[in-house]
Amino acid sequence: MKTRIVLAFTLLVMLTINCLAQISTSGKLLLKDNWAIQSSKEIKSDAKTISSTGFRTDGWYPTSVPTTVLAALVANKVYPDPYYGTNFNNLPGTIPYPKREMPDGSRFKVAWWYRTEFKIPAEYKKMHTWLQFHSINYKANIWLNGKLIADTTTIEGAYRLFNLDISKAAMPGDNNCLALEIFPPKGMDLTITWVDWNPTPPDRGMGIWYDVTVHATGDVSIESPQVVTKLNLPSTDQARLTITAVLRNTEAKKVTGVLKGTIENITFSKEVSLESGEAKLVSFLPETFPQLVLANPRLWWPHTVGPQNLYDLNLSFDASGKTTDTKKVRFGIREITAWMNNFDKQHTKVFQVNGKNIVIRGGGYVQDLMLRPSNERVDADLMYAKHMNLNALRMEAPRGSDYLFERCDEEGILLMVGWCCCSSWEKWEKWTPHTGDVAEASWKDLIIHLRNHPSVFTWLYGSDNFPPADVEKRYLKVLDECDNTRPSESSATQEPSVIAGITGVHMGPYPDVYAYETPSYWYTKLEFNTEAGPTGEQIPPIETMRMMMPEKDLWPMSPSWDLRLHKAFYPIARTAFESRYGKPTGVEEYCMKSQVFQNEAVKAMFEAFAANKYRSSGIIYWMYNSAWPKMYWQLYDYYFMPNGAFYGAKSACEPLHIQYCYDDNSIKIVNCFYHDFTGLIAKVRIYDFNMKPVMSTMMDAKVAADGSEKISTLDIPKDISKVYFLKLELNDASGKLISSNFYWLSSNGDEKADFTDLSKLPSATVNVTASEIQQEGNKCKLTVTIENPGTGLAFAVNPKILKLTSKEPVLPVFWEDNYISLLPKEKRVLQVEFDLQNLDGEKPLLKVDGWNVSAIEKEIK
Repeated sequence: MKTRIVLAFTLLVMLTINCLAQISTSGKLLLKDNWAIQSSKEIKSDAKTISSTGFRTDGWYPTSVPTTVLAALVANKVYPDPYYGTNFNNLPGTIPYPKREMPDGSRFKVAWWYRTEFKIPAEYKKMHTWLQFHSINYKANIWLNGKLIADTTTIEGAYRLFNLDISKAAMPGDNNCLALEIFPPKGMDLTITWVDWNPTPPDRGMGIWYDVTVHATGDVSIESPQVVTKLNLPSTDQARLTITAVLRNTEAKKVTGVLKGTIENITFSKEVSLESGEAKLVSFLPETFPQLVLANPRLWWPHTVGPQNLYDLNLSFDASGKTTDTKKVRFGIREITAWMNNFDKQHTKVFQVNGKNIVIRGGGYVQDLMLRPSNERVDADLMYAKHMNLNALRMEAPRGSDYLFERCDEEGILLMVGWCCCSSWEKWEKWTPHTGDVAEASWKDLIIHLRNHPSVFTWLYGSDNFPPADVEKRYLKVLDECDNTRPSESSATQEPSVIAGITGVHMGPYPDVYAYETPSYWYTKLEFNTEAGPTGEQIPPIETMRMMMPEKDLWPMSPSWDLRLHKAFYPIARTAFESRYGKPTGVEEYCMKSQVFQNEAVKAMFEAFAANKYRSSGIIYWMYNSAWPKMYWQLYDYYFMPNGAFYGAKSACEPLHIQYCYDDNSIKIVNCFYHDFTGLIAKVRIYDFNMKPVMSTMMDAKVAADGSEKISTLDIPKDISKVYFLKLELNDASGKLISSNFYWLSSNGDEKADFTDLSKLPSATVNVTASEIQQEGNKCKLTVTIENPGTGLAFAVNPKILKLTSKEPVLPVFWEDNYISLLPKEKRVLQVEFDLQNLDGEKPLLKVDGWNVSAIEKEIK
């Protein structure tokens, strides 16, 4: 992705005060541009004056919305890029972990004003005008045209959604001024937190997170539409749809009209009468409206097992010959269920989609540290998930734009949504009754806003702990009233709550499962694990290490390293790394060895959870991506550079996979498709350190639908070399290669593995050829052939696409495989895709290097 997308929060060209047109989207005015912010300490005028048109904002900071205060100041170059080197430590009012409170004297500890002017269309004059906010952090007084619309007694809660009737203050056909006095979170405020995933920004995310819009309706508005789909499981040839929506009469008189709905060629309607000020829930049930019983519906599936069919529901309310409001809902016909696999005093929750069991394999998702919005980053995040064959993301502390949830629906990525740990959200003993009210309202807003997304497969109303019974009752009441269509858990742990009881999911033990465990360990984790990974230290490839800090900070290790590591986890991981692979003597060696270390560990983790299905039923890798440039808990770094873990996960999660099991030396075929495979041919080869064949066998194989089949057990000679190698291949009956996997193993066994002899591998030279670029729009496709002509092993071969002049990596990049190992005379043909725009005008360069491979560079034509 272009550096300007990843790093820069470019200032938009500001409109003059009299050029006030805003962007229109889906019938709404999107108030994105022409904003300015300023600290309340620097403003002498009163709120009425600030919120009146024509007020001069000289000395304010121009910005667009969404933005936090810190993001706007960085964009205005008040502070240098906080993501580079140790610049973050020089921001004013830093909040050292694990503290959450802003220090006294912080410039962010006071209210900040957000102000814009815009024109409301003249046709809104005889209509009701609404102002919508999707997350303000944390409290606000909202003023429009010199009038207070809502104050902090109403506008409170980082996860609240607000739809304000501004008809009395709005001036359709004229310039309008909107001003928000936003107060930062403090104390027990239920705000956002990053826990220990990255530093806490000094403004604690204060500001406007997502879109601000204005729209108009007639007398009756349509609110909170919902589509519930019910299948006739175990068959899926019939779906029963239930449609509901709230109608609100905003007039001081009774209104009678017709609520109409369409879904493709299906229509339905109902006459509804509303008293003055009444809000009424209107339902269309399949028992009453048989057209809502669909035969052979097009189902929505996660991308790994089926298509992502989506439908559009269009609702309208007509009264006195006029349409007063319309709503559009995109939904998928699918059903999420779960069952408890109880065995050996264990309880594993198994999720099902459309009646089919599915192993959940995903990661913990985060947004940018400064909450800077980017649809391009979201697209890259989701394309990477699909590229790795992952099927889920966990949203701890539900965050993410509407765009993210819509794209997950479209791309078939399941979402686990819930509250955040280690924060005021779990300090229930310090809550006041008011805190509980904000929590319940936030939960209700969240559920209603997201419940129509087929991608959301479960709700977590606790995280590291389950809530006390009184809070749990409130959360469960919301679920019962607003969405009982999917499973929920009281926490992300195995601890049973007072009301809901056993969760069927698991966490811990801390800290090792967040730092490092050996490959064989993961085969003992018979559970659904909500957050784990051998990820306590994940040094990125050298190319992006150079992007995150000055050259002088790269080696020896410096404060720039310290800022990007977690002291509770990296010592554990580093000890294991040095024990298995040896202590590096320079940053380049460190980076290469780290990719191999990550690849070995992460591949085994994902393999284990699928191999043991359904005693194991899911793993959420901690974490998926990064909110800023760091060196732990990530499958790719902030710049979208894939690491060794990325390709380990990609290989492990291929839907038909042959694998080595570290716990018992067995070979298994794992099938994630919902159909059988027969006539397969498995090849198993073992080589010693010097590439001498130790064993070679070929066998017929088959695997049942969604099965995990043990096909053999390795008999390892006792006198084998200290480090030896295993090559597994799975072919179909025609001889086509389906799955190929390479393992390096230790005669000491996994727990005491010693791979330091890998540093003694003889140097290898590979032959590299590349096709001409095949271009489709901005998408570039390239075929790269890498051959090992020698007699030794070419280990962890790493092809990459760079910019010809700057030598910066072209990112994101989609390699078919990477960090591959080539046996003597072996050849691999790899496909790679990248975006032409991300070359930033330079020509592409193909570079291939590796653990013991001499670097080769080729300019791409």
